[in-house]
Amino acid sequence: MTNDTELKWELSHIANRRKAYDYMRSMKNIFCVYSASVCKLYSNYQLHYTGEEGAELIEVMPDQNAWHDTFSFVSPQAVRPSGIFMFPGELFGKTGFYVRLPLKGGKGKTMPLSEAFDQVLGKRDNFLPLIKKGDLREFKAKSPYVHLHWLDIDKLEELSTFQRLDIASTITTRFHDMVKTAAAEEAIS
Repeated sequence: MTNDTELKWELSHIANRRKAYDYMRSMKNIFCVYSASVCKLYSNYQLHYTGEEGAELIEVMPDQNAWHDTFSFVSPQAVRPSGIFMFPGELFGKTGFYVRLPLKGGKGKTMPLSEAFDQVLGKRDNFLPLIKKGDLREFKAKSPYVHLHWLDIDKLEELSTFQRLDIASTITTRFHDMVKTAAAEEAIS
């Protein structure tokens, strides 16, 4: 068990906690998890649902044997909110994932993940999504969703070019694999 409180996500604000845990598990191998308190980005971890009724939490457990999958010296200034939200497709009667992109004027546009990637996300230079404590939320006590943060690789001034490219490659590969899987699921449904 870790002592890093940023890896212990309280679920008291979520009505359907088990559903939220299952949703997070569906994205476990996709998004890296960031902890500002230790300035680390974890790409290899397990999720554990713990606690008793009313005190449940999800605990992110980094793989201690996979030190090469943990990136250190990731400054909190490099992690920024994106305003992008990801929902399970079942909320819309579909499969896969749906994304709500922010638009000017405080409005947003919701679309399948692969469509959002083709139209917007794939065209942004260095869109490197990640999640952190506080990003797991609930929509109208019905469905979990996550707010995505993004990593501004240029703000990682303490790291070498190789280290920055390694982080970017890890995040990009995982996210692109998710988009490909989502596109295949959308083509079937």
